[in-house]
Amino acid sequence: MIESGSLETLGRKEYKRQLNKKRQRRRKQRRARMRRIRALRAVRSLRFWTRAITWLAIGLSVAFWSRFAFVYNIPSFAQIGSLQGVESYVTVKPWWFGPPVFDIESYVESENLPEQTNLSPYPLLLMQLGRYQAVLTHPHFVWVALDQHS
Repeated sequence: MIESGSLETLGRKEYKRQLNKKRQRRRKQRRARMRRIRALRAVRSLRFWTRAITWLAIGLSVAFWSRFAFVYNIPSFAQIGSLQGVESYVTVKPWWFGPPVFDIESYVESENLPEQTNLSPYPLLLMQLGRYQAVLTHPHFVWVALDQHS
């Protein structure tokens, strides 16, 4: 840069050298600014996709909880009809916002069973399931895992 208080005039070569330095400095600053902008765009994009994926996961979780149930550990005496050879499955529930996971064996092994020993295990299981017995009696399959031991 030329000082305003200087009475000396610069020679052509010195003037071109200073202009070149100024041009290089501006180019360097422009490149650095572009790198910063690209980095900020990448971070913004990462933030956007992280938030979008998080909201999608939350939405899918609520949808699964509201309308689908995962049923597993089905005892052999309950594997009748369409449940023969089925180890676990995902079904559409006939109600909204109920429990999303059913461990059927936990209903069989429940300790608060009534003293009705004349009932076979299947009606007793249905009685323990109560209003949720439709996941076992009338399943609307979405996904099925077949038993590997049959």
